[in-house]
Amino acid sequence: MKPSVPLTFRRIKSLIDRATAIVAGVIGLGVPKVLFFDLGETLVTQNIEDNLVTQRALERISRELPVATAPAELYRLYRKGYGRNQPVRSSHNVEIPISAWMRELLRFALHREPTTDIVERAVGIVVESRAANAAEYPDAQEALEELHEKYRIGVISNVSSHDVAVEILRKVKFDHYIDDLITSALTGIRKPDPGIFLYALSRMKVTPAQAVHVGDHPRNDVEGANLIGLTTVLIERKGSEASANGVRPSIKLHSLANLPRLVPKMFA
Repeated sequence: MKPSVPLTFRRIKSLIDRATAIVAGVIGLGVPKVLFFDLGETLVTQNIEDNLVTQRALERISRELPVATAPAELYRLYRKGYGRNQPVRSSHNVEIPISAWMRELLRFALHREPTTDIVERAVGIVVESRAANAAEYPDAQEALEELHEKYRIGVISNVSSHDVAVEILRKVKFDHYIDDLITSALTGIRKPDPGIFLYALSRMKVTPAQAVHVGDHPRNDVEGANLIGLTTVLIERKGSEASANGVRPSIKLHSLANLPRLVPKMFA
């Protein structure tokens, strides 16, 4: 009879690691089940400058208001509110939903509390404008078509309106590739906070070892996903964010066209 081996910490850890490896081999834990994508500047872009989209939307909103308000004044109030809200969003990784900042904007413009109907109409105009000016990246369409045959696809996006993301995906005809859409508007949490990534994993019922996140922003996409152990892909498009110091993606790409053949190799 062999003498018993003392259950030291190292021995316990070894047994756990071995059991994990066995389970992983059985259920395919090391094989990607889900690919998550950022939306803006990863899958889609705007066909005109972002501020111009906002200005055109506010011009339409000005015609809907019960009190005459110049579009330039609405834009001034919008920029003032953005300057007040954005530091909160970026510093604390919390989302301020479009209905909240639109109500605040109209309150200042009308000098009284806006009705719910006016707020909803104004929000609808913004949603419509942002979706109408969205344009897909050609390499994104090709990659999604191929990847969707093998993996489930999720989108994780920082956006103040869930409907904006829904309508953009519908407009560029990517919606049929997407199995789940997680937005900061839906969760109240913005990337790079780990919470939004963990929520996305729980919705798709996968572990970090079974998922990849692809995005263009070193901090929001790579740093956030790295924190919870996701495999990360940084897509470096022309004019995208410069790489942040110390943030290391699993891989860098200049085009999504190469992604389908590279994903299996990441887990080889």
